[in-house]
Amino acid sequence: MKTFTIGKKKIVLKEEWMVGFITTWIVGLLAHAYRFFNFLPIWDSIYNFTGVGSTYTLGRWFLGYAGLITSMFDLPWVNGAFSLFYISIVVILLTEMFEIKNKGMIVLCAAIFVSFPTVVSSFAYMYTADAYLLAFLLATLAVYLTWCVKKWGTIAGMVCLAFAMGIYQAYATVAIVLVLLYIIRQFVIEKLDFLEAVRKDLKYLGMLVGGAVLYAVILKITLIRYNITLPGYQGIGALGIMSLGQYKAALQKTLYHFRLILGMEHGVEKHVYSLLNAAALLLIGLILIYLLVRNQVYKKKMSMLASIAAVCLIPVGAYFINFTSPDVQYYTLMEMAVCLIYLLMIIMLLQLDWKTWISKILKGCGIFVLCGLVYYNVINCNIAYFNMNLSYHKSISIAEDVLQRIEQMDEFQNQHDKVVIMGDYNCATENLQIMMPSIMGISNDSFLNDSYHYTIIWNYCFGVQMEQASYDEMIGIIDTDEYKNMPVYPLKGCVDYINGVIVVRMQE
Repeated sequence: MKTFTIGKKKIVLKEEWMVGFITTWIVGLLAHAYRFFNFLPIWDSIYNFTGVGSTYTLGRWFLGYAGLITSMFDLPWVNGAFSLFYISIVVILLTEMFEIKNKGMIVLCAAIFVSFPTVVSSFAYMYTADAYLLAFLLATLAVYLTWCVKKWGTIAGMVCLAFAMGIYQAYATVAIVLVLLYIIRQFVIEKLDFLEAVRKDLKYLGMLVGGAVLYAVILKITLIRYNITLPGYQGIGALGIMSLGQYKAALQKTLYHFRLILGMEHGVEKHVYSLLNAAALLLIGLILIYLLVRNQVYKKKMSMLASIAAVCLIPVGAYFINFTSPDVQYYTLMEMAVCLIYLLMIIMLLQLDWKTWISKILKGCGIFVLCGLVYYNVINCNIAYFNMNLSYHKSISIAEDVLQRIEQMDEFQNQHDKVVIMGDYNCATENLQIMMPSIMGISNDSFLNDSYHYTIIWNYCFGVQMEQASYDEMIGIIDTDEYKNMPVYPLKGCVDYINGVIVVRMQE
């Protein structure tokens, strides 16, 4: 423990903080260094070499401002470094809030957070990754401030949660699951009476509801200010109360995606990731039962039921957005709250010692499983970036080949000719497609999906500027006999000049 003095204020730098911070960076670099130090675009980042994606139109009124912290450019190392910094602060806050003093457990906590699949998916969309992980920090800070600041903590928590949602609404689930973990800890470890815990925890409910209301108010003001309406994308424009049938469907989607992110889409599979997560869930259940018995929580029926209910509600909390609109579809980018199940495991493992045989077995197995997950996740991160590297090289090669064919045409006059790309070219490497879990944004296929992708790559990487044909021109071309008789890429004749437009026919 070190103490620094700034003016009249003393700042205590705890060893636990340093362990969490350093581990985040070491494991973070082991997992993500290749992504940080290489240009690995995907289909979406082609649209966002500068910018952070859609903001106000998707209800993300703070996303644009959050992205300005690192600039408006897709800078892998800068965005990656800020992301690691935000994750490391999250680790520090959680070690304080849940009183994690054991350095080995802090190492496991930091390592599993920074290598979780949602972080990999975020780094696939590197142009906005730092903003999303700032949302992770703000959602965590919302709960932390509510917990530690007596007078204005709840208000400060509301503000932090609103701004986290203003970056990406799905990060509200991080705050929800953290509250559930705190409730579990109160009953199972601190052994609080039910009514006493309820009185203490009402402020968390106030923070969650208040933060959501504040987000909605600012959103309404933003929509009026810019005279826009929310789209149907992801059900954003249809948030509200659903029918019983829709809630049932939402629960089914929740359980499906919870199994999917843990590698158990079809039950426990013969795969390391699936087996490790199945063991983690089993251990959480067994340790919970052990602690309920050892700490005699079972004698307080309401406390016991509340703790069991809170554990069962973790998937619901992690996928709470499912219950706000029937059109929501969850992606890996939205699932950061799921990694908190490992935090629950760590919190409970801290209560076990090495004295009794039951405690030894449970603790030993828990540490083994967490170490196994960290190792697997780090390797999986590098496999993901290996796939992205293949995708990049394939895409550049295809773009260059198509450009050469266009430039060899007699009709080609200058770089301002109009061009249209019909269809796309599937070139995935089959034996490299299987990843567990499947991570949104990761593919070894070409990311060239439409004319815009080609023209941007030609402009940015080859210095050739060509104009895209209009939609009406494209429809007119499709109806011509010349187009219908064209072979598809990469066959000879897949590039032609029709109605004054250069046409490239890819696979349908």
